[in-house]
Amino acid sequence: MLITTKGQKMNTTTRKWCLLKESDGERGESGKFKVYEITVTGCTLHCSWGMAEKANRQTSTRVFMTAQAASAAALEKRYQKLAKGYTLAYAV
Repeated sequence: MLITTKGQKMNTTTRKWCLLKESDGERGESGKFKVYEITVTGCTLHCSWGMAEKANRQTSTRVFMTAQAASAAALEKRYQKLAKGYTLAYAV
């Protein structure tokens, strides 16, 4: 739990989802796996994506006004990826 300068309590629980999809060759090498990771920590949403076989990935970070808004954006992103054929590998 984090206390802000205004004395408000803020939940800093971290949640993470990892989604995988086998590449169809349309964008990327056929047969390779694509990975999409979504991490929410407090008001921050961090996404990273790329080939599962490679360590370097592209990233995106967004900061929201509330932790609830960040969680809602993370769930929306997760549902978008599931609709595109990704499968949930794990959630923490």
